Amino acid sequence: MGLFGRRKAKAEAAALAEHLVLDRCWDDFALDVGVDAVTDGHRKAGLALLGECRDDHEARTQRVRALADAAIGQSTEIRELLTTDELDQPQAADVLLWLGSTLIAEAWEIRGGRWARTVGEERQKLFFSRLREARDPLMASARLAPEDATPWVELQRYARGMRLDQPQRDFVWLEAMQRCPTSYPAHVGRLQTLALKWGGSHEEMLSFARDTVAKAAPGSPLVAMLPIAHAEYLLNEGDRFIAEGSAWAYVKLNARYFTPRLRAELAEADAKGSASGVFAKEVHNLFGWAMLESGDLDRARWHLAKVGNRPSSLPWSYSGEHAYARALVRLGVTI
Repeated sequence: MGLFGRRKAKAEAAALAEHLVLDRCWDDFALDVGVDAVTDGHRKAGLALLGECRDDHEARTQRVRALADAAIGQSTEIRELLTTDELDQPQAADVLLWLGSTLIAEAWEIRGGRWARTVGEERQKLFFSRLREARDPLMASARLAPEDATPWVELQRYARGMRLDQPQRDFVWLEAMQRCPTSYPAHVGRLQTLALKWGGSHEEMLSFARDTVAKAAPGSPLVAMLPIAHAEYLLNEGDRFIAEGSAWAYVKLNARYFTPRLRAELAEADAKGSASGVFAKEVHNLFGWAMLESGDLDRARWHLAKVGNRPSSLPWSYSGEHAYARALVRLGVTI
């Protein structure tokens, strides 16, 4: 592609990016409406949505995180819902879960998505102060709804952000697994905990991803742990090469990473899994990225057509501005 062609593709990607709905990687019209309502301050809409999915862990986790992001800046008002006399025990568990998740979202909004070493000391203090507040409501929710895995999944995010030691991180992971061994968000949380940037190692993370794929039942979305692990590896190593000023090493990493063995492994995981259920779009999103990076353009095109205009920032935010839109332009996928 010549200079004119590259400029044209860049312009097309920038125009296409305006039509993307980032981080609403789901097929849940009620959740769309609820997120918009909560953003506008209508918090009862959020409670209604959480009340609908108490027996559906995957939907409950997806919804509480979406509603938490929508409620950033409203944690005080959510806390005030606990003073409502009409709340029964299940509703109180919903409020406490939402409060804890919102405090986590607010903490990360304060910190930003940068590496810890680039975050100023004052911002770090504010981050830890807000994140610390999330523990008690999540633990209270877990006590009120002892069969619910969702508070424990959210406590994984708390433990990771607070840099708790490995035994404490292991504890919340095991509590989540006791309640829902097939929890997709719990497995994502565990993989992140084992990543190098959170005190783990590439070896631990990739071993966990491969082990999860091997043990996953046919049709399980858990096979998506493999593309997540590859994305995290490439992000960490790419940033390391850039920090070292090794531009050629960075180029080689991205050009040669997906060996025939890794491509075959990805294809096998993709064939074993299933992009159905609550996290279907997210699974398509992840495998679409991985197939594009590994050179299987036909599979990438098929997956990203399923994602449409609703990508998740993981892993596209790792690849620069308008990465998802650039992928659609390259593959000729229309949305």
